[in-house]
Amino acid sequence: MSAERRGPRLLSVPVGDRSLSWALRAANGRQLGVGVRTYRNEQELTDAVRELIIERTALRCTVGQSEARLWVWTAYLPVRTTRPGAAEAAGPVARSARGYLRRDQCQAGVTGFLSGLQRLGQESRRPGREDSWPF
Repeated sequence: MSAERRGPRLLSVPVGDRSLSWALRAANGRQLGVGVRTYRNEQELTDAVRELIIERTALRCTVGQSEARLWVWTAYLPVRTTRPGAAEAAGPVARSARGYLRRDQCQAGVTGFLSGLQRLGQESRRPGREDSWPF
């Protein structure tokens, strides 16, 4: 099977002693993006990834420079509550896996990440995928 047909992969990543996060990789193994938040168990991680994929069209991505003067991107899901202070508590859900030397490269990284999520969303609707990661 060719790498192009295999598509992006979402990986569960252990963080610290018992926490989990995720990473999205292209078919060639290149990291497209990583999760910012950590989760206590597989169920929390699965629920968060499911929300990310379902709400992917609502993601707001920002591009900026890091302290090292590399270009990085960050993705945010919209706040879905009117509770006072909720907007301030909402943080990023994903970020670039690395820094880029140029802004246009970083923007291409955003596009690659969003395309990867789109592909995962399409794959998740295939028959027989009901019980597979990340669903």
